[in-house]
Amino acid sequence: MHIVRLIIGIGLALGALPAIAAAPADAREEFIDEPVFQGKAYVYRAGLEHERLVVLVHGIGAQGARDWRALLPELAKEYQVLTFDLPGFARSDKANALYSPEKYVAFMSFVIEKYAAGRRFALVGHSLGAALSLRYAATYPTRIESLVLADMPGVLNRMAYSHYLSHIGIRQLPNFYPNQGEQLTALVGNLLGMVERSRFDPEYILNTAAMRENLLQSDPAKIAGLALVLDDFGPFIRGVTAPTLLVWGAEDRLAPLRTAKVLAANLPDARLEVLPGVGHTPMEERPEAFNELVRKQLHSPGAAGLRYTMPAAGAPAGARHGECVKARNRAFQGDYDTLVIRGCRGVVVRNARVRSLRIYDSTVEIESSRIGGAGPEAGLRADGSEVEITASVIEADVAITAVDAKLDLAGVRVVGREQAVRAPGGARLVFSVSEIDSPLNQGRVHSAVSVGPKNPM
Repeated sequence: MHIVRLIIGIGLALGALPAIAAAPADAREEFIDEPVFQGKAYVYRAGLEHERLVVLVHGIGAQGARDWRALLPELAKEYQVLTFDLPGFARSDKANALYSPEKYVAFMSFVIEKYAAGRRFALVGHSLGAALSLRYAATYPTRIESLVLADMPGVLNRMAYSHYLSHIGIRQLPNFYPNQGEQLTALVGNLLGMVERSRFDPEYILNTAAMRENLLQSDPAKIAGLALVLDDFGPFIRGVTAPTLLVWGAEDRLAPLRTAKVLAANLPDARLEVLPGVGHTPMEERPEAFNELVRKQLHSPGAAGLRYTMPAAGAPAGARHGECVKARNRAFQGDYDTLVIRGCRGVVVRNARVRSLRIYDSTVEIESSRIGGAGPEAGLRADGSEVEITASVIEADVAITAVDAKLDLAGVRVVGREQAVRAPGGARLVFSVSEIDSPLNQGRVHSAVSVGPKNPM
């Protein structure tokens, strides 16, 4: 198996943790018996006199619902607030259980039905909690008035995520979060690398109690993190109908901004707000700004953030030609009939329409662009290059031609009227929540795919 890396654990804080600051006078907390993991779960409610309901879902870490200690009292002035410690974390019971997104959503459904049966509500999630909130919103779309997702990991195929982590350097990660304090006292590095070196299928490890005990030490954070990164969110992203605000730290190294762009481009009704200088926990690092964004979304869904849009469909206007030859950090946007990149590093093609894009011996990022059109030279050709493509459309007779190239596509639609991908010498492409449409293949793809003369796409 390919050795990949994963960082899980948004902090397992040491020692006593503070309660929710300035708890409302009518706040109630209790432990309930829950049937999904068959244990005790901690539930906290406040603002009980208010009619409108907000549900808060925390991420991985020992603090659990205390992650919301700055936001919750503010919301309780106007809303009824329901939150809880997910099983496996903080005050809820812990066990050697399969802490998967599917089972967590079943737990959320139980708690929400218990306290808010039949009601519509707003849902706010951070990190793992954002992933669970997205999945819940797609599963129960009629229940959700508004959705806020903050710094959500997952979405990217695990091989794409590993490649990202290898570029930023796992050992450097604690230095990226000077303001998070104890939240990052226990980064868990190289988890997927360890799992794959074990020569067992990661799904088998997750679903076998003895494997979870031996390889993951029965640790809920490791189990939940591995389950999250293996999950395919493709079926759920387009199932979300509620207006969605994505809040992201510009310096987040655990949930890369690329993930936010994939979500913003593919969720049916989404806006993105990026907070400069902020890492993975905006509610901790910039609580006032985060709280204000959440309030805006609750008061007027769609009022905060910017839409992440691509250039309009259609052929590029004019016959402009662009070129990069043995240069670094060039950027291209707008319309091009042809764009040739040769021997360049760090090139970015963003918000562009390009009929014919040719890349030779280069590293290129393509984002929010449309590549292709009519004619035999239309589409993308990558030769001896590394190309990362995000939230884009590639359409031509042969959409992509890969020759000794590495391609990483996330949230991309590839339409080949004759063939989606042609690789005369063979190529391996990594797809995350993407879509293929050709006479040879149709449908969603979220995996590494080998393409060659004997297995065309």
